[in-house]
Amino acid sequence: MINPFNITKAVDYTDEELNKFWVDFPIEKGFKGIIKPTSEMPMIILGSKGSGKTHIMKHFSFSMQHIRWKENILNGIIEDGYFGVYLRCSGLNGFKFNGRGESEETWQDIFSYYLELWLSQLLLNNIIKLIENTDVRINEHVIALEILDLFDTKDLPISIKSLTHLSKYLNDLQKEIDYAINNRAFTNVKISENIKILTSPGKLIFGMPEVFSKEVKELKDVKFLYLLDEYENFTPNQQKYFNTLIRERKNPTCFKIGAKRYGIRTFETLSAGEEIKIGSEFEEFDLDDIFRNQNKIYSEFIKNICIKRLENAGIEIKSDELSSKFEKSDDDEFLREISKKEKKHLKQLSAKLVKVVDKVMLENIIKNISFEKDVFLERVNVLLFYREWNKNSNLLKASEEIKLSCIEYFNFKNTGRHHSVIDKHKRDIIDTLYRENSQKIPTYAGFENLIKISNGIPRHFLITMKHIFRWNEFYDVNIFDTKNENKISVDSQLNALADTTNWFIEDSRHPGKDGNKIKECIFRLCDYLRELRFSDTPPECSISTISIQTKVLPKEISEIIDFLEQYSYLIKLDTGRRDKNKNSRNETFQINGLLASEWELSISRRGIVDLNFLEIKDIFFPDNEDVYKKFIYSTKSKYNAPFGNGKITISLFD
Repeated sequence: MINPFNITKAVDYTDEELNKFWVDFPIEKGFKGIIKPTSEMPMIILGSKGSGKTHIMKHFSFSMQHIRWKENILNGIIEDGYFGVYLRCSGLNGFKFNGRGESEETWQDIFSYYLELWLSQLLLNNIIKLIENTDVRINEHVIALEILDLFDTKDLPISIKSLTHLSKYLNDLQKEIDYAINNRAFTNVKISENIKILTSPGKLIFGMPEVFSKEVKELKDVKFLYLLDEYENFTPNQQKYFNTLIRERKNPTCFKIGAKRYGIRTFETLSAGEEIKIGSEFEEFDLDDIFRNQNKIYSEFIKNICIKRLENAGIEIKSDELSSKFEKSDDDEFLREISKKEKKHLKQLSAKLVKVVDKVMLENIIKNISFEKDVFLERVNVLLFYREWNKNSNLLKASEEIKLSCIEYFNFKNTGRHHSVIDKHKRDIIDTLYRENSQKIPTYAGFENLIKISNGIPRHFLITMKHIFRWNEFYDVNIFDTKNENKISVDSQLNALADTTNWFIEDSRHPGKDGNKIKECIFRLCDYLRELRFSDTPPECSISTISIQTKVLPKEISEIIDFLEQYSYLIKLDTGRRDKNKNSRNETFQINGLLASEWELSISRRGIVDLNFLEIKDIFFPDNEDVYKKFIYSTKSKYNAPFGNGKITISLFD
């Protein structure tokens, strides 16, 4: 069986496959209501790598319109209200337009002309295809002459009498530029001396839609939608040119620009460096925000994607059955198992107590803390005891009070100290028990958890599913066979998450030494948070979220945190947090779900760890590795018994 999740990138699909695998966002009007393809207001569409941005933008292209509407393409375009012209900016190889003895201004002129020719060809070729597949009748010669009139020179071929001829002519002009650039190293002639710019910026991009709107009656009320994807491949100067087009937009033309979250290099225009203004000249839409802030809708979206993939692989499964195919952790069974074995948490507590109390007191304390009827409550007792120890309480008295509180909670489930701890730390305590008993933490398994771990990035979920199928093939388990009740095991899910995490770390890695440094930073942060979560006295529950006062950070650390956020190592949360000691708001970040699963952190958002300046420096920019090791040692001493105190042995009779 072919893995239904093998392909996870839109660029690896044909247009027919993209249409076959298309899943709309489950809200009124779907992605069309979000992207607004007929709106006159230009839009910049941002999204993390793997957010589905390319698939969404390609959906609004003419090639996809043609596939959707087939023989009714003309009526379809009229109903859609737009005619999509899609360009992947990476295909333009924008970085070749620099250096080689030419000034930035010259390159800007050459690039703008080149892009003008490219977009014009795409539009022309789409129009030609429309005419070939419909009964639209136009006077191609008249239209060709009107378009040629958009050029600044009259010295043009007189043989151009059709749109096909015109497209070929534009392609020849583009090839002349390519030839001049590619052969610069072999000639003594400057590129600018070999190229004649025959039209002004925007003349063709705006002028051709005006001609078609006027001369093709079926298109007179249709918006001509330029979709520029992977905008991050343009240099700042190249983006300045297109920002200028956004500012000077004319009907019936509109723009949708797609970029990764770090891809907008400038908002400046060629108009004396003035910037295009959000709200008045363009609107911005962040796919990550909508996916992360609308959890239920995003979950439904991912479920629909999953079902669509399975259906196209010949696997029929109902929406309400999908979740049941994923095995979840059985915490009750685990607790029953360890209750019959040696209590690792009591053994560890005894090993720490023996250094500070005599044998008689040790036995009395362990007797008070032990609770044979419920190993989970027994572990709660241990946590409460560590807290009292950290406060320098009378240890024997503290253990007696904890014993009474435990019995009372067991019998009456009252709202005392046990209730408070369990309400906040239940998941942490169970995960700690898994870890103390040398077992994998299975918390991350389950369909809903896999969606949560994807952090609003569909590709992360798809790649996890890809590896799940691979692991089940390895175990020779047919998980979606309707004749059996096989489930995707917890082990398969955890193995798949580990594989996906390794892929993510490498895929998002910055090249060179800086990449290694940034990777070390996120690793150190995850190590630190894991030390906190599994310490004797965790400072917060469900640890995976940090709060940072970013305004006081030096440039080097700010750049690292920006990179980690832009590449989704860190997920920036909407609401900041007020600094406890200062009247300022900190920025809050959660560890990416894949990293959280690898480092055994929580995937929930509850407790927030405040990092002060020195802690941030030691994690993100230590002077050397020894500084970080000392910082971790200090952290362990602070949150683990005996809490950095060199106490003398205490006797029962002291």
